[in-house]
Amino acid sequence: MSAAVVSSAHAVEAFVGRWAVKPEVCNALRGDTPLSAPLVATDTSITWFDGTCRIGKMYKAGHAIYLQMHCSSKGDLPVTLNAYGDRMRVTWGGAKFEEMKRCK
Repeated sequence: MSAAVVSSAHAVEAFVGRWAVKPEVCNALRGDTPLSAPLVATDTSITWFDGTCRIGKMYKAGHAIYLQMHCSSKGDLPVTLNAYGDRMRVTWGGAKFEEMKRCK
C-alpha cells in the first residue's frame, strides 16, 4: 500500500482565521467596538465591529498584508494586517488597534 500526498494549490494566508483582543471575545457573535468584537477573516472578506467587508486589492510587504476593503457601511477602507504566529497587529482605516491573538 502506498500513500499519496496532495498539496493544496492555494496557500492559506496567515491572517485567515478568528482573532480577538481578549480571549473571552473569541466566542462572541458580534460586538460594537474593536475590543468587544472578534475579527473573522477569510481569503475574500473580513467581518469585524464595522460589519463585513470584501477584499478588493491586496499586496504584501514582508509579513504585512495591505488590503483595500470594500465595505457596505463605510465604502472603501484601507486595512493592514500583520500576522506573525498566533498574534496580529491591525490598522483599520488608519487607526491602529491593540495586538490581537488567534482564537483557539
